[in-house]
Amino acid sequence: MKTRFAASLLACSISAVALTAQADTIRATSGFGPSHAIATDVYPTIFAKLEELTDGRWTGMDTPSGLVAPNEMSTSLRDGVTEFGPLLMPYFVAEYPDSVLVSELSMLGSSAKVVSSAVTEYIVTCEPCQAEFTRNGQVYLGSDTTPLYDLLSTRPVRTLDDMKGLKIRSGSPFYAAFIESTGGAPVQMPSSELFESLSQGVIDATFSSPHEIIANRLGDVVGYVTEIEQGVFNGAAVATAGKMLWDRMDTADRQALATASQYGLAAGLAGFDAQIAEVREQKLVEFIEPDQSLVDAKAAFNEERLANAAKILEERGVSDAQSKIDRYKALIEKWEGLVTPDMTPEALGELRAQEIWSQVDFATYGG
Repeated sequence: MKTRFAASLLACSISAVALTAQADTIRATSGFGPSHAIATDVYPTIFAKLEELTDGRWTGMDTPSGLVAPNEMSTSLRDGVTEFGPLLMPYFVAEYPDSVLVSELSMLGSSAKVVSSAVTEYIVTCEPCQAEFTRNGQVYLGSDTTPLYDLLSTRPVRTLDDMKGLKIRSGSPFYAAFIESTGGAPVQMPSSELFESLSQGVIDATFSSPHEIIANRLGDVVGYVTEIEQGVFNGAAVATAGKMLWDRMDTADRQALATASQYGLAAGLAGFDAQIAEVREQKLVEFIEPDQSLVDAKAAFNEERLANAAKILEERGVSDAQSKIDRYKALIEKWEGLVTPDMTPEALGELRAQEIWSQVDFATYGG
């Protein structure tokens, strides 16, 4: 009896190993280093959920750095260098003018949970946006959103006058315009180059979320965070699949990957918050409250930028821009009503999967 039981147990173990060995593994590149929330929270959660939803048929393996830089991600996904990665759309404004529309509205929304969900629904249901991803050989599966952007600097910045002449890294045209409005000099570069650029004096500061102090090891080169709270970076399509990968998947597995991505993206939002809490607890930098001159400058810029958003977008080739802006605003309002402050990542992932992706025809989506 014991012999038969042991033999059965061995057979089950062999079957489980064989099933794991047969799993199709997605080659992912999170691209921002092993300490970033995409590598520590987003992609591990996506691939664990994907294994669960596909009964082990699919999994994934991430290369967090060294293979594809963020500014190389678009062509790398298209050409199959990697199969799954974060596409920072504001780095490629000419290729994704309609999709980048949301980044011109970075000042809208009360939380990262709300904004990331509204952005995801907007792009999934935006025909011109979908056409942009198709032209570039990619399939959009969801966005995250950073916490509020502050000024991370090598010297203290408290007033509007302190901004003048500073060389400040900008991750999108929205932030470049704000930096110029304060008298600073915007510098475009991917976040993967921040440490070296700050340490060598190429730039004096960066507009980023404070989680970058841990994610990109900036604690050794940044001493101050001015809490300007100038909107969020909402242009990261963190769950983007290459078309060659998508074409290998059947309809059920495509839906599983889209669903799993919502759980991972929600986990990443919590990961960002945890890293900021760690920065504060360990007192890695000095947090500075901006004076009224800087607060007023931000408010004036945001009001003018929002009023001119349609014109700015139409100059980039976005047609009927105002109606698209209004649709995005309506989605922000919708998700303000759906998301609660204490919502867990699991609950947010489930909500996004139901509200957005249950309506999608995966036989044709991404085609």
